[in-house]
Amino acid sequence: MKANMLRAAKLIDPQVQSNCHIVESIKYAYPLHDHDFYEIFVILAGRCMHLINGEIQTLEEGEMVFIRPGDKHGYDFSGESDCRFMNVNFYSEAVESAFEFLGSPGFSARLKRAKQPPLLRLAQPDMDALTRKGNQIMVYSTIDKSKARSAARSWLVDALALYFFEDRDENQKAMPPWLDNLLLELQKKENFVSGLVRLNELTSRSPGHLNRVFKQYLQTTPTAYLNRLRLAHARNLLLTTSMDIIEAAYEAGFDNLSHFYHLFKKQYGVSPGRIRSS
Repeated sequence: MKANMLRAAKLIDPQVQSNCHIVESIKYAYPLHDHDFYEIFVILAGRCMHLINGEIQTLEEGEMVFIRPGDKHGYDFSGESDCRFMNVNFYSEAVESAFEFLGSPGFSARLKRAKQPPLLRLAQPDMDALTRKGNQIMVYSTIDKSKARSAARSWLVDALALYFFEDRDENQKAMPPWLDNLLLELQKKENFVSGLVRLNELTSRSPGHLNRVFKQYLQTTPTAYLNRLRLAHARNLLLTTSMDIIEAAYEAGFDNLSHFYHLFKKQYGVSPGRIRSS
């Protein structure tokens, strides 16, 4: 079955930079779809089947799922069971800012690059807190969009922090401290725009060792990782400044415009021109 594409431009309030709503039943949920924004949903009651990237998982009350742009998913009844869930959507820029606030590039890379969307079972107090704050987002969205935006950002950081502490417990011994520090340094513009030359200056590890470690912990190569950082910076420039496409590409460290267009379209599914026009 072909998935429908949902777009942030139509579903997310730009003043709030988020959309929060309660889905009362599976029959009111979107059919199989993907989207160009992030989504986090929490099962508030009941049970359902979650169709995700060609697989099926059973979700129950208290479980939270982090959906990335491009993930294809939908919902179905689990036997006679139905469910009620809270769905919160965010612009990609808001999620990237929250990751930066948490300050662990390795964690954000693992969360975004996992084969299937990360699933977390919430403790009751955490579920209650997220539900309460989600209700605040919905109320403020109708009376004070500035407060709604603040509440949404707070909800997002709270939700990601729950994943962060769970991830840290599981991966504390697996991720070498030097790699975590290296990834943190690579978030700085002056480092990622300079490419592999600067990356090699930041560590004493050999290129072969770096390739193996990046593959092991991040499921990517150093070059691909740097390109993602550069592309995210270029995309942000196109969305938030009047800089033209060539300037944004060069500012992000790309000296080959054709290569930039190719990578950008592959990463985001649209051309730089479409991003600028939106």
